[in-house]
Amino acid sequence: MDFYAILLLHLAVTLIYFLGNSWRKPRLQVVTETVIALAIPFFGVLLMVSYRLCCLLLALNGGRQPEAEQEGEAFFQGTSLNADIIPLNDAFLVEDVQKKRQFFTGAIKQAVVDNESILQMAMHDRDREIAYYAVALLTARMEKLENELFSRETMMVSGEGQENVPRLEEYAQLLKNYLAQEKFIDHVTYAKKQGDYIGLLDYLKKACPDKMEYYIEEIDHLLATKNYVEAELVCAELKERFPENEESYMMYIRLYQSWRKPRQLQQKIRELKACPIELSQEALRAIRYWDKDGHRQEEAIHG
Repeated sequence: MDFYAILLLHLAVTLIYFLGNSWRKPRLQVVTETVIALAIPFFGVLLMVSYRLCCLLLALNGGRQPEAEQEGEAFFQGTSLNADIIPLNDAFLVEDVQKKRQFFTGAIKQAVVDNESILQMAMHDRDREIAYYAVALLTARMEKLENELFSRETMMVSGEGQENVPRLEEYAQLLKNYLAQEKFIDHVTYAKKQGDYIGLLDYLKKACPDKMEYYIEEIDHLLATKNYVEAELVCAELKERFPENEESYMMYIRLYQSWRKPRQLQQKIRELKACPIELSQEALRAIRYWDKDGHRQEEAIHG
């Protein structure tokens, strides 16, 4: 028998061994054993068959083989991973248009998209179907908010619930949620609703004087409308009600920063420094940034 006939026979035996293993063994193991069988003519196959017999007789195949896991799954035990589940914010990085569309439109249909930044990204996506779904969801959300506001305002106009603080608080939360969608509200409507919200906060502040959030929220919106005189009055009420709270000083600092009154701002910085309370990191940063007296001392030290 010449060399080529022996080589052909060896290749045939190796191929038979490969085919016999491929349907019931992991691919990595099949390839490894086939390479060994191919590298050692005839004896390689005998070696692998002997190895199989030893494993069978000694029950060495009973253990779990990590490579036998389904493709795409993790080899480790613990929380199972699904290749189809990814953070929705990362779905826009997927290059496959069909998969990206499937991720996002599926989430919208299930009403699980609450993050406005994700919707903003979707609205400007190159895929028209994704942009359409995002616009549709935002439109539906705004319509729902407007209907809820109209229903609550109708109830208030009729006199029902005007002195019911829990209902007024629910109405205030609706207005807050509505105003958070400023990008999708025309300027006139936004200004009207913001005025309603400020008036409602002023009422709730008087009805619940111990709730600091109403003072802070009202000041924030008064600053947004540049109504500095009214904001200063609310800051005074906040300071009178909560004299030992750093927010009483921080809101004054924000007011005078926006109003561009450096002398009054420095006065509040000095008062905050002298206040015998534990300051937050935000308050300490404000002091370091705005404290002119401290800057002068540093300049004097460093000559």
